Amino acid sequence: MSSAFCRKTLGWSGIFSRPNDRGSMMIVTVFLFLTFSTLALGMIFLCQVYLKVGGFRKNATLLEYSSENGIKDGLRYLLEATARAALPAAISDGRYFLLRDSTRISGITFIEDVLQVRFPIQIRGEAGQIAWTSLTDCRLNRLIEAETCFSARFDWRIESKGSLKNFIPQKTSSLDGRAELLAGYVPLPFLPFLISGKRIAETGEEFAAENRITVRPSGSSLLPSAPVLSQENLIPQDALPLLEKALHIKIFSPRDLTPVKLRSVLGLEASTDPVPDGVYLIRTDFGLGGVFVQGDIEELGLAIEGSSQVISFRMEAGLWNLKFSPAESRTIFQSPSGEETFDFLPLGIIMVTGKILSLGGGVADAHEGVRLIKDQEIPSLLRGVNLTLVAADRITIASHLIREGVKWQAGIPYIKEEQAQLIIYSTGRDLLQGNPVEGGIVVAENAPQKIKIQASIAAQGTGFRILGEERDVHLLGGLQTVDYESGGNELHFTPLPPGTSYDILSLPAPLSAHPVLSLSQFKALDWKED
Repeated sequence: MSSAFCRKTLGWSGIFSRPNDRGSMMIVTVFLFLTFSTLALGMIFLCQVYLKVGGFRKNATLLEYSSENGIKDGLRYLLEATARAALPAAISDGRYFLLRDSTRISGITFIEDVLQVRFPIQIRGEAGQIAWTSLTDCRLNRLIEAETCFSARFDWRIESKGSLKNFIPQKTSSLDGRAELLAGYVPLPFLPFLISGKRIAETGEEFAAENRITVRPSGSSLLPSAPVLSQENLIPQDALPLLEKALHIKIFSPRDLTPVKLRSVLGLEASTDPVPDGVYLIRTDFGLGGVFVQGDIEELGLAIEGSSQVISFRMEAGLWNLKFSPAESRTIFQSPSGEETFDFLPLGIIMVTGKILSLGGGVADAHEGVRLIKDQEIPSLLRGVNLTLVAADRITIASHLIREGVKWQAGIPYIKEEQAQLIIYSTGRDLLQGNPVEGGIVVAENAPQKIKIQASIAAQGTGFRILGEERDVHLLGGLQTVDYESGGNELHFTPLPPGTSYDILSLPAPLSAHPVLSLSQFKALDWKED
């Protein structure tokens, strides 16, 4: 029996089901699947790219390391060879002539014999998956011969090639450098820090530590910075070569310079009497020679006045002033007997037969000469002036000696251009008779507490001494001495060997007492990456 209130229905009222709805959902699902699949594949691709890039970067870094290792191995080999050579070293006259002749013929034989190596030098090495090969070669760049020594400059190059196992690309690098060797009777400024003639058992590093010496490396030099200790007495007592240059004469021994001959050279009346104490400017047929000082100097002052170098000599016999201008080629010489003017420059050599009781820099005064200044760091040596100061007896440094154009920052000197050359040399032997005297070079007790000295110091006799307490001595240049007494004070040393303009042919400096081998320069110049 059917009921009016019950009937069969297919769904709820208001909801209709279409046959095409199920197909639309399928399309949306496929679209989303393709989208996410594309993103996933893209991420996988990018990961592979990044992995490859990272791999290439890692390989490139490893190649750079391997190539750098080749350069370091080649450089280490050269530095170890220079250390084994133990330079400077005394040699015989026979070996000096043999080295000179072989260098003339074959060039690099000189550096090969000294360093005990044979060029080219090939080194192979590996570590893990990296490997390298370095090739070091050398050639003679310049040979300069003087009367008593010669200089050979060499250009060396290290070429390195780095590689990886199972990786085809390779990395190449090169390092160019320069080395300069000297042989013979060498100018002492080319031996920057030399303690000579004492039987010292300790090494240079131990000697520096015991004597409170701090050595700062100079520029790009790769040479060891510690003092060189030599049992051979390489500091000469014979200043005859410099005396000959200053007086413009030729003698075979100091005793050949009799009072008669010396008076003739100095322009005095002929006599057998000794030369009176005083300062004598040497005149020659070609201009001016050096300066000869008979007796002790109470105070020797250096100063700069405009474009002129001023040197004053204060002695018991009076005051002498020497003023010359390289820019104007003009010299004024003032003595107790009057003033003279010359259109020539003097030879930069001052020979003193006695002591220099006070040496330093200051300011020039027209009437009183140079007044030493101790409480200010005033440049006192004109740029481009080369001055060699030789005294038979003791030299006492009482104030700063600073070259023009050198700036000090935090105790470190900075040099941007060619500088003057100041050499201070005490022979420890009478210049005219050859008899031993005290000699030596002293930093005075009343000198500035933090004194700056820019010179090459060579001390025979009692050697080099620092007086006073709690002193800081800053030395820029060179120190060659037979003995060293710090007195508990500090020495801050920066080696500055002569530059290219002060070569062995023209440098007015004391020569080593015996023939030596010296490595005056060893530095890197240019690193290249290919």
